[in-house]
Amino acid sequence: MTETVLPCGPEAAGQARRLVAQACTAAQLPPDACDSALLCTSELVTNAIVHGRSDVRLWVRTDPGWIRIEVGDDNSRHPHLQPADDGALDGRGLFIVDLLTTRWGVRDDSIGKVVWFELRADASAG
Repeated sequence: MTETVLPCGPEAAGQARRLVAQACTAAQLPPDACDSALLCTSELVTNAIVHGRSDVRLWVRTDPGWIRIEVGDDNSRHPHLQPADDGALDGRGLFIVDLLTTRWGVRDDSIGKVVWFELRADASAG
């Protein structure tokens, strides 16, 4: 498992994507699964910055064909999956995570919360 703290700023999503890309390679995930993991990581890290307004805690766990990403922030308010709105400029993050991952969820942490997802290369998302 890899654990890191990313700064609360626009560079955090890129740093997280680089770490997850390395983990995808180590887990031997196919390119489409890796692309999904990278997009979902960007969504969760961006949400943590915008709504958590704190440094971002990132955990990455892998096994062959499987990856789990956990993103923590200091805001204890849980996000909720919203219906897709084609006219909205934002609010699609968890919809994307729900669509592309095997499963996802939220748990309370000692400070704030952690939003996580798992992606298996051998199982269809959703």
